[in-house]
Amino acid sequence: MLIITMLLRRIAGRLSAVPTASGRLPRDSSPTNHVPAPLYWRTPWLRWHLLSWVALTLLAPPFWAIGTLLTINPHSDQPWFWPATMAVVPLANGLAILLTNQRHHRARFTSRRDVTLYYFAVSMPMCCALFTLVLWGTNAITGLVGPLAVGTHGTPSTVIALWAAGLIAGVGISSSAHASILHAWLAFEA
Repeated sequence: MLIITMLLRRIAGRLSAVPTASGRLPRDSSPTNHVPAPLYWRTPWLRWHLLSWVALTLLAPPFWAIGTLLTINPHSDQPWFWPATMAVVPLANGLAILLTNQRHHRARFTSRRDVTLYYFAVSMPMCCALFTLVLWGTNAITGLVGPLAVGTHGTPSTVIALWAAGLIAGVGISSSAHASILHAWLAFEA
């Protein structure tokens, strides 16, 4: 919501309230005690949600970074891993959009911050789980994380597990952080 809109609503609330005999505004008409208005889907909602999904997918750092590298040189030591990693981003974002819409249908969000937090809480673990399945299914853990663990002191399996967990968390956060904010602004209006 714009600052000017909030200021105008506050002024309108003050002007419409009738002061009591003491000259103060009644407690119920105070602008700080109002119930926030729920958010609504932008209309036409399907087009806005599709635009949101496409924008979230194309702007995700793992998607465009891997896509750019595959465009430069499509030959890879892991031919199934990289396209599957790119497919994780639209799949996780699409499922997160569906779950966010179902939550909004049951109990309306009252602020974009709530939408953002819910979307991130749903999308990030989902993206991490899907990326873990891709790592495990393509046997790319040793080829991708193994060179990182060579120079580190410690048990090799523990070091590989820590590097893999960091990589999984990095992909999950970088795919979901921007998406939660962008979806709250593209798909919902106050």
